[in-house]
Order: sequence, then structure tokens, then C-alpha cells
Amino acid sequence: MKFTSGISIFSRQMFIRQYIPALISALVFAVADMADALVVGNRMGAVGLAAIAFSLPIYMFYNVIMHSFGLGGAIHFSNKMASGDEEGARRSFQGVFITLMIISVFIAIFGNLGIKGLMFILGAPKSNPVLYSATKTYLGIILAAAPLFFFDYSIGYYLRNDDFEKESSIASGIGNVLDLSLNIILVLFLDMGVKGAALATLFGLVVGSSIQFAFLFRKTTHLKLFPFNPEFCNLPSIYKIGISSFVSYIYSFVFILIGNNAMIRLAGDSGVAVFDVVINLGNMAYYLFNAVSTSTQPIISTYEGECNYDECDKIENVSTLVNSLTSLILMFLFVVFAPLICNLFGLYDPATVEYGSLSIRIYSLCLLFVGLNLAMSNYYAARNISIEPFMIATLRGIAILVPAALICIRLGKNAFWFAYIFTELFTYIIIRIHRKRHPVINKRMDKERILDIKLGSDISRLGSAIEDIEMFCEKWDANPKQLYYIQMTVEEVCSAIITNGFKSPLVNRTNFGYNVIELTLVAAENNDLFLHIRDNAIFFNPFDMNKKALKDIENKDSDFNALGMDVIKQKAKSFYYRRFQGFNTMVVKI
Repeated sequence: MKFTSGISIFSRQMFIRQYIPALISALVFAVADMADALVVGNRMGAVGLAAIAFSLPIYMFYNVIMHSFGLGGAIHFSNKMASGDEEGARRSFQGVFITLMIISVFIAIFGNLGIKGLMFILGAPKSNPVLYSATKTYLGIILAAAPLFFFDYSIGYYLRNDDFEKESSIASGIGNVLDLSLNIILVLFLDMGVKGAALATLFGLVVGSSIQFAFLFRKTTHLKLFPFNPEFCNLPSIYKIGISSFVSYIYSFVFILIGNNAMIRLAGDSGVAVFDVVINLGNMAYYLFNAVSTSTQPIISTYEGECNYDECDKIENVSTLVNSLTSLILMFLFVVFAPLICNLFGLYDPATVEYGSLSIRIYSLCLLFVGLNLAMSNYYAARNISIEPFMIATLRGIAILVPAALICIRLGKNAFWFAYIFTELFTYIIIRIHRKRHPVINKRMDKERILDIKLGSDISRLGSAIEDIEMFCEKWDANPKQLYYIQMTVEEVCSAIITNGFKSPLVNRTNFGYNVIELTLVAAENNDLFLHIRDNAIFFNPFDMNKKALKDIENKDSDFNALGMDVIKQKAKSFYYRRFQGFNTMVVKI
């Protein structure tokens, strides 16, 4: 039974609800992320940009840990919630939270104790005392702020998967605006140089993290710290899911070391400064692509948990389209405004601006394939598939990029930038070939075992839906009790939703009308039946109906539903309700 051509009304509204705040957050993040380079570059010129460039591998190292645990943990959390295991989701969150705090404190302490050795690894030249001192000052503060980085970024993933996408975006937005504002004050007005830039980042993280931490104590959140009973047994699988997407940061660590050393040899401080500008532009593009990923990941993960595979695939198509449009816009801006971009980063020397403009324009040609590759990687990761994201990250980050870069370096400083184009293009070709030979069906249940039905507010449609359910249950050898209770559940829950939830019929917007109920019935291999129900009614939990309402049964039609709900709660193996992404969602195990 088809509902609409393209994605469903649920997917469409969930994506818009997620994407708009994620896009705003991405833009703020991008500006704040570039704030250090923009402000320091304008105050200190190429030396300031080079100092930040030598510290970039540490950011890459942070990203490997905090984003991997954050994304992997959020996907695991979303799958648990979709299956109705709220306690398991909470315990998993607590385990990830404690683990990240322990790792980050360790980094903050021992990173500063061994900062001289770290400077040597990063390639900061002692022969340039000004550059060496600036790099050490900036790096020391960034290392001390590790716990704040880890908390702020990882908790954002969880909040978006717990229906707090707006709140997370607001918190990060406030922190990043403060970061940018303090950069201007501390660096430009108080002339504190790279120390001021690092302190601005630190204070921004303090404020953003504090706001997000406060959300953990709201009554409506499922991200509870108490009762404290963390679960650590799933940490390896959680990290494996996340790192498959973010292992690229490990490769970026290596590539930035190669790039910094190559640029300082081929073009001096100005070459490292241009390299830092390109990296910042690449990060900005990544933030915009990541806005799509963070918007679609909770939706895909939830549908995957419900075995609604068609919507998973349709959401991937949406992310591919949006990333393609985003990349085309960025390519146009980078090509047309390349000289102005160099000026914004404090590069005014004619030779440096000419080289920087050429570098930016060459780099921009790879952005289309960057967006396509990231869309595929996010789709696999959101479905708990780790091999393909790892392949994409490895091809993009080291297997193709590093050999291409080493070859291009030998051809000169201009040729170096073509390594990006070759890398993204060949990665896309290889993954598409792999995908054609190995269709995306692994970890999926047989579609024959899944029944999807969509209803409107017309209660007369329930009869045909129950007939379809009866044939489906008989096909998979459901016993008479299961058949009876699943039919009863559908009839009682849907009737309650139509009677109590759809109180204010709105203008028809689909061929079922605006009011929609989606049923997904799954026949598991162990003969259990899982019924997933989603509706766009007002906030209404049918399982809250109880027998107290039976006192006045003659005057209340809904009281019959209350009696039915009581029977369902007694006979079902499990039942669970939550309001997610503006919709009522339920899962019942029979």
C-alpha cells in the first residue's frame, strides 16, 4: 500500500525539524571553528596561521575519540529506544559518558606534561622561535580543554537522538558566538595573540557544555545520569560503529603532518598558512555536509530499528540530493571569491594571495564527491554497518590521499592540491562499484517478514488493515493467541488515537488526509511479533488510559479503549511509548 511518492509525511517533517537547527548550528560551528584562524591571521599574519596549523593534528585526534563514541553511542541509544529498551539506552549513555570523561582528563594532564615531545612530533620548527612559542602556547590551552571538547561534541549527538535537536543547536550556537566574540576582543583589541584565541575557544566550550549539561536534568529527557548504573560491555561495538565514520580523523592527523612539512619546504610560512586556509574551508564544507548527516542519522537509525527499510533508503536519497546542492553552492563561492577569502584570513601579500586563490579553486573541484561520499558513509553508519564507512574513510583519508599527495608534492606546490580531487573521485567510483556488487541488504530482515500499513483518520479503514494483518500472521505461523492480541492491539490503539488524538482534523495534505497512522508489523525469527506504531496526532499516549475511566462508561466512548488498553498491557510481553520528533511512537511485543 503506497502512501506518497517519495518520503512519507513523517520522514519529511522529521528531516525539516532536524535539518533547520542543524544547518544553523553548522554555520555557527563553521564560523567559530574558523574564528581562531580568521582573527589570529588578521593580527599575526602567516605566523599565526602556521601556529594554528601545527596544532590541527590534535583536533583530529580529539575528533577520533569524541565523535566516534558520540555517534556510535547515539546510534546505539536510538536503536535501543526504538525497540522500547529505555533502561538499556540510559545505561549505555552513562557508560559512554564516564569513559569519555576519563580519557579526556588523562589527555589534559599528560598532554601538557609531555608537550615538548608533542611539539617535536607535530613538526613545529625550533629554528623559528616566534612560531614555536606561539604553537606551544596555543597547544597547551587546547590540551587542557580536552574534557570540555569531549563532553560538548559527544553530548550533542545524544541530544539530537533524544528529540532535543533545537536545544542542542541553541547551546552550541551560544557557545560558538561567545567563542567568536571573545576572539575579537582578546586577539584584536587586547592583542593576546594565539593565547587569546585558545582562551576564547575554552570559554565558549564552558558555556556551551554547561547549557547542554543542564538539559540532562529535564524531566522529558531519557539521558539520565541517575540512577547511576553505567553499562560498559557495549563500548567496543559502540566505538567500532563510530570510528568507522571518523577514522578519517586519524588519517587527517597523518595528512596534516605531511602537508605542513611539505608546504614549509615548498613555500615557507606562507605555504603553511595557505594550507591552513584550505583546511579551514574543508572543515566548513564538512560542517555543512554533517548538518545533513546529523539530521538524517536519528531518522535512519530509528527506521532501521523498526525494520522500515524503504524509508531508510529514501532518506539516503534526500541526504545525497541536499549534499549535492550544498557542494555546488560552495564550489561557486570558493571559485568566485577565492582572493577575498585569502584577505579574510589575513593574507595580503600579492604572491601569497595568488597562490592561495589558485589552491582554493583547485580544492573546490573535489567538493561534489566529498558530499556524495559522506552521504553514503552516514547511511551505512546510521544502520549500524561499520565496514563500508571504514572503507570510505580509509580510501579518502590515507589509501588514496597519501600516495596521491606524495606524488603531487614531487610535481610542485601547485600540483599538491590535485591530490584532493583524485582522492574523492576514485573513492566514489570504488564505493559505487562495491555497492553494486554487494547490495545494501546485510543485517536486514527478510522483507516478507515485514508488513507496512498506513491509515488516516477514517476508522472504517481499520477493517481492511486487520484483514491484512490476519493473513500476514497466518503466513508466519502465529499462534491463535498472538493473532487475537495483535488484532486487538491494532484495533484498540488505532481507535484510541483516532478518537482522542485526532481531535482537530486539519486540511488534507496527503491522499490519507493530514492525520496519519503508520503500522509496521515484524514477524521475528523467534516467532515474536513486534508492532511499531507512529502517528501525527496531538500528544497522546494510549497506554496511559486506565480502568479509572470505566466509572462513567456509558457516557464515554474512549472508556472502551481504556479497557482494551488495560488488557493489552497485561498480555503483551512488552510495550513502550515516547513522543519523538513531534510524533507519537509506540512499540508492542506480542
